[in-house]
Amino acid sequence: MKRREAIKKSTWIAKSVIFTPALMSAIQSCEGKLSETENPLVFNDHQNALVRAIADTIIPKTDSPSASDVGVPQFLDLLFQDVFDQQVTEKFLAGLEQFDEDCKAATGKFYTQLNQSNRNVYLEQIDREVMGKEYDALIPFYFTFKQLCVSTYYSTEQGIKQNLNYVPVPGQYQSDIALESGDKIMVGNQM
Repeated sequence: MKRREAIKKSTWIAKSVIFTPALMSAIQSCEGKLSETENPLVFNDHQNALVRAIADTIIPKTDSPSASDVGVPQFLDLLFQDVFDQQVTEKFLAGLEQFDEDCKAATGKFYTQLNQSNRNVYLEQIDREVMGKEYDALIPFYFTFKQLCVSTYYSTEQGIKQNLNYVPVPGQYQSDIALESGDKIMVGNQM
């Protein structure tokens, strides 16, 4: 609990909404509360469904679990409840609402009303527009959301074990390792 309070009171974390994997592992004390949170703490039902829909489109279920299978929406809800200050939470929720409104303006339906194929098409368009650019001050909502979603997913046991070759104590440094089709990226404790 002391770790969570220290993070909560850190001013730099309240202003930054992009997490590094190391920071995600520092917040893992929140993970124990995930099973306790049946109902959303910060998100309303529509926001919760929207977060789940976007997260599952970014990381869909394949032979590995989807974002919602490993609890990404619940973790994000808990993150905004316990870690971020009210201003950051309100900004995120406003971005979530604007994302849905933009989707309705572009497609005629809210994001949760789209079928999976149309969700993929819409998100691919947004992804092309937003990702891969550098932002100095104002970071788009989708950029932040995707960073949080992916960082959270790869901070879970299933995210690491089913998608990466995890080596807790990596061996000797090897440069230029051939990567064959189907190989997983090798990671160690530095993640």
